[in-house]
Amino acid sequence: MADDRGAQAHPTARPRAEFNMGFVPHLPGARAIVPAEQAGKFVFLVAMGAMTQQCLDEMVNHLRAIVGGGRWTQNWGSPPPALTREHATAPELAAVFDMEFRPELPDGAAIMPDERPGRFVWLVRTGAMTQQCFDELRTYLLAIVGSGQWVQSWGAARPRTGVR
Repeated sequence: MADDRGAQAHPTARPRAEFNMGFVPHLPGARAIVPAEQAGKFVFLVAMGAMTQQCLDEMVNHLRAIVGGGRWTQNWGSPPPALTREHATAPELAAVFDMEFRPELPDGAAIMPDERPGRFVWLVRTGAMTQQCFDELRTYLLAIVGSGQWVQSWGAARPRTGVR
């Protein structure tokens, strides 16, 4: 789970987004990835074979750095709603979010963020996840960001940006 050190924020501050990811043998409806909520944390369950272990590990590490640095906050007044492909839509976004496949990434990376104020793009090396996993993950993340459940919260923090 995400590192909770320093999570004692000002009482009026939004809580940091908390998350985890893990592989499961299979998912209902032949899905590649499914969002869930476990103990107040947002979790992506990933079907075995839908993404590489390297991609999952790197995505978790990047998200821990992003969340730990306070650049994204969780905006849930109650437990997060279950998202399904049918409910995942992208209303007008406060921060532009997207995902792109790239034939290769620096240093052999499988996935890396390209983030600036008001913009976040996951760059995914071709072959690091299936097209189905990419499409489903993109849809879910567009819904989470677009609905305001996760909000980009910059302040003085500045991320290491990826390549464009």
